[in-house]
Amino acid sequence: MFWKVADRLLLPAFFFLIAFAGALTFWQLLISHRRAEIQAATNEQLQFAKSSIESELKARELPLERLAERWRLRPGAAGMESDAGLVMSGDPASEAVAWVDPDYHIKWMARQDPNGGVEEFNAGGREREALEHAKRTTETAITRPVNLRDRGKGFLICVPAYSGKKLDGFVLGVFGYQGLFSGSLQNVARDYWLTISDDGESIFDLGARVTPNAREAAWVQRIDVKFQNADWQVHAWPKPHTLADAQSPLPEVVFVGGILMALLMAFTVYLAETAWLHARKLTAANRDLEKEIVGREQAEEALRQAQKMEAVGRLAGGVAHDFNNLLMVIRGHAALLSTRVSSDGPLGRGLNEILKSTDRASSLTRRLLAFSRKQILQMRVLDLNVLVLQVQDLLPPVLGDDINLVIDLDPKLGRVKADAAQMEQVIMNLVLNARDAMPRGGQLTIQTANADLDDAWVRRHDAARTGPHIMIAVRDTGHGMDGDTLSHVFEPFFTTKDISKGTGLGLASVYGTVTQSGGCVTLSSKVGHGTTVEIYLPRVEEVTEAPDAPRPLPQPVRGAETILVVEDDDAVRRMTREFLKIKGYTVIEASRATDAIQLVERHKEAIDLVLTDVLMPGMKGRELVERLAELRSDMKVLYMSAYTEDAAVNIGVLDPGTEFIEKPFSPDELAGKVREVLGRAQAARA
Repeated sequence: MFWKVADRLLLPAFFFLIAFAGALTFWQLLISHRRAEIQAATNEQLQFAKSSIESELKARELPLERLAERWRLRPGAAGMESDAGLVMSGDPASEAVAWVDPDYHIKWMARQDPNGGVEEFNAGGREREALEHAKRTTETAITRPVNLRDRGKGFLICVPAYSGKKLDGFVLGVFGYQGLFSGSLQNVARDYWLTISDDGESIFDLGARVTPNAREAAWVQRIDVKFQNADWQVHAWPKPHTLADAQSPLPEVVFVGGILMALLMAFTVYLAETAWLHARKLTAANRDLEKEIVGREQAEEALRQAQKMEAVGRLAGGVAHDFNNLLMVIRGHAALLSTRVSSDGPLGRGLNEILKSTDRASSLTRRLLAFSRKQILQMRVLDLNVLVLQVQDLLPPVLGDDINLVIDLDPKLGRVKADAAQMEQVIMNLVLNARDAMPRGGQLTIQTANADLDDAWVRRHDAARTGPHIMIAVRDTGHGMDGDTLSHVFEPFFTTKDISKGTGLGLASVYGTVTQSGGCVTLSSKVGHGTTVEIYLPRVEEVTEAPDAPRPLPQPVRGAETILVVEDDDAVRRMTREFLKIKGYTVIEASRATDAIQLVERHKEAIDLVLTDVLMPGMKGRELVERLAELRSDMKVLYMSAYTEDAAVNIGVLDPGTEFIEKPFSPDELAGKVREVLGRAQAARA
């Protein structure tokens, strides 16, 4: 066992050592190269500083030598002081120019500043040492650092002046270090510290750092500036952020990464060597995995179908909304015109046909809303067995004699919570589809049963939920459908029938109604063997509810109140205004919420009711009502929308129980709803 483990780890360890050593060497080379670059750049800055200093010294020495030459040509020449002033003009580093006799006494001194110049010579002063050196060598001499009057430290350039071979004196230039170097060294890179010293005595520093710290000491480089008898030392070193680039932590990172890489490689090789030991176990596991894959593929297909249906549902809901607004205008104009013409004449009959067509179109939009799950559902606890038996009485005339109807009901069937009318419509849609699938006759079965959906079943059907359910199935022995047709059956306007025999909204509305009720729909079919549609609805333990008595149709009523209509669609707003005016109401209107707020602020008379669209650009209807309530708290509110009330509540616009009327509506429907709201308000005040 030991040798097997060693063999499995040997190759990864070998590759680890090679890779680690190569990476570490590579990064060390990069860092060494970076260090060499910094040192070269530092040396370049030193060379630049040396050249600048030497150029500045030559520039200061030349005028002084010309003054000495003038004395040689014309000893005792007048105007030397004025020439000295010209030498100093425009040179901030020049403090003074003086004439010193052979005995080292200052005869006169032209100063840049009245308080400038140099202190008095003394027997052991550095000024005298330079003069003696110039006298001895007959060459220009430069002093070591001297103290200037109120100007810090500086130096003197001493130029001997002769008439023939006789020394007549010295031309003495006084310069400040700061004025000389600050201008000449201003172009030194900002990433470097730089200091200048004279025999260990600091005379100038570029920046705030005079001496390097312990970390920077290794990077200090030096260059000597020799000019005449002066010997200055220039030191330069990079600033901390420049050093940070050179002192990279990458070698440590590579070291740790190399260890991790070696461990990963060793683990991978070890797994590869031992994988065959588990091959037999994996063979059995693969069988189970294949089954799981099939289930997952079915679940993924169901999810894709659900997502597609959700997208189409949103589109259908939006189309139904806009179409309802158009129907509102068409139906409204037709209704108004029908009250002005005879119903027996050609124009009256044409208007009646328009009204019938708009009613059919409105029914179509309701199917679209059912598919998109935006319809109103009156949810009640139902016994589906009773519902199926009620539908059974209506089916013989619909099915004909060549179709055998079989009813298979579970006597212990549980209860569901759904809309009875919508579920009845669902069953009828499925029965009609089954009839059309059996043009030569066959058998139609309606079955109910209790069902418990588990996790495996739910994974294959995206809209389903686990738990107890009630199943109602409609099964036929018709011609069936292929796979491509099955993938589109729930899409709106998709139909296999002739265009004159179907709208393609039957199964789409079934899908929407069942899904909105919390259930799911499954459909299976095979060409030549028929189709089975199964509906699953959650089972409840509540007692069956009795249906409400039907609500009476609204009666034509008249009113005298003032109503504010807020609607962004101009055609719908004008139609609503006409509906209210013919019923006796005073109408003021606004196309936008902001206009409505300004109108209420200006309107002094009472406004009894606000009729506003739910969804408007800029400000929603509920936001508008909240703003208007701050101005007038006694106004009643009635919302209207081309969406249904349930959709408005679901998207968070209206609270449940809010007064609402759905578009399209007729003049009588609108007047009845308005009177209902105003009447409820009057009863509350009484």
